[in-house]
Amino acid sequence: MVRRVLSPASRVRSEVRCGERRVVLVVEDDHKLAGLLVRVLSRAGFEPLVAKTGDAALQAMRHGEPCAAVVDIRIPHPDGIEVCRQFRRDRWRGPIVAISALNSTDNRTRAARAGADAFLAKPFPLADLVTVIEGLLGHSPGHQWIDPTH
Repeated sequence: MVRRVLSPASRVRSEVRCGERRVVLVVEDDHKLAGLLVRVLSRAGFEPLVAKTGDAALQAMRHGEPCAAVVDIRIPHPDGIEVCRQFRRDRWRGPIVAISALNSTDNRTRAARAGADAFLAKPFPLADLVTVIEGLLGHSPGHQWIDPTH
C-alpha cells in the first residue's frame, strides 16, 4: 500500500515535464548501486547523470537540466538532506526521490522537509524507482510525497 502525504515543499511546485533527453540526476556514492540505478533508468528511457558527492550533485544541477533527481541522503559533503534543501533554494522544481538504508520515520520526515517528493528505503525493488519517478513526473500541479513503506 502506498500512502501519500503532501510534502510542504511540494505544495508550491508546478508540474515538471521532461524534455526529449529525460535526464535523471543520480546522487549515489556506492559504485555498484549507482551502476544498477543507471542501468535500470537507462532501460526505462531515462538518461542518468551520476554524481558521487553532494558538491558534485550541486555542480551537476547547476550545469545540467535534469527532470528528476535520485538522492542518497548519506552521501559525502554535503549530505543528501542538504543537497535537497539547496536544490529547492535554487528553485529547481523537479521531483526528488530520496533513498537511504536508514529507514526511519526521522529520515523520511527530514527528507520531506528538505524538499524530497518520495522516499525509498534500501534495498528496494529497482523497478519501484522507475514507477515512482514516472508517477511524480506525470502528476498534475503539486507533487505528492510518496512513502511506499506505509
